[in-house]
Amino acid sequence: MCNKGDIIVIYSYSDNGIVLPKHPFVVFDVEGGEISGLSFDIVALVMSSLKNEEQSKRKLSYVGNIKIAPEDQIITKADGGNGQRGFLKCDQLYYFNLSKIDYKVIGSLTEDALSEVSQYVYELASKGIQFRNIIENL
Repeated sequence: MCNKGDIIVIYSYSDNGIVLPKHPFVVFDVEGGEISGLSFDIVALVMSSLKNEEQSKRKLSYVGNIKIAPEDQIITKADGGNGQRGFLKCDQLYYFNLSKIDYKVIGSLTEDALSEVSQYVYELASKGIQFRNIIENL
């Protein structure tokens, strides 16, 4: 099972009708429930690396994206993480049924980083930002 703030690698997932390969996510909610009549276990935020300064400026200029530094992550698996700066797409909520995906917990965010991410998501919601709910993996 997963905990809020865990960094997980999902080995295959769908988004907008496209099956995508191995990718890291941060678990944002573990309450579970139902969306559009489908059961889910977790809600996660997709995590991506920042390759260079130009890409960093561009990606972090988008409303919904928040920076995640290497020191914000506690990687516990020897084969987990890439040690790069990254970002979370906080305006995209991925709903997963854990029994239908192949995943591995590789670590977690620090308490401070998780608090900052949670605060940012709630700020987006209070500003009326439209979240994209991805339910294809249920």
